[in-house]
Amino acid sequence: MNRKLLVGVLAALACVAMVAFIVTVEAPGGTRPEPYLKYNFLVEIDGIAEARFMEVEGLNVTVDVIEFREGGEPSTPVLIPGLAHYGPLVLKNGLMENNELLDWMQTTVNGSMTRRNLSVIVLSAEGFEEARFNVKGAWPSSWSLSELSSDGLGPIVEQLVIQYEEFERVN
Repeated sequence: MNRKLLVGVLAALACVAMVAFIVTVEAPGGTRPEPYLKYNFLVEIDGIAEARFMEVEGLNVTVDVIEFREGGEPSTPVLIPGLAHYGPLVLKNGLMENNELLDWMQTTVNGSMTRRNLSVIVLSAEGFEEARFNVKGAWPSSWSLSELSSDGLGPIVEQLVIQYEEFERVN
């Protein structure tokens, strides 16, 4: 019994030593850069005084793939890029007194869509800007409110779905 315990302790010590070694090894040329944390971000929307969001998703681009046959080759298509499709961007925040997002959506409902530019800004742990994604030609296509329930906890969540034409990372 003592022998099994000794083997277990030695195995645990070996694992701890390996982890300590791996953690202290540096990447070639210095330390490995840390990825940005997903909870540290801001969203700036042209013409909206205050826009704080709990969640942002849909900053993406997909390009259609077009197949065609070249020179009568029956078995191997040539693939070329087609149209690029962006988003949609989904913004979620707690419902507050400010109704500028719903007002922006109402302009779309009324038929006089207002396009705006916006920026999604990734911040460092210290609060400094690390990356900025500028979204162009944005307009709201959907607004919704989370479920209201007498036994629910947490904030009421407002969701705005935004269509956009393109984005670029500027830093």
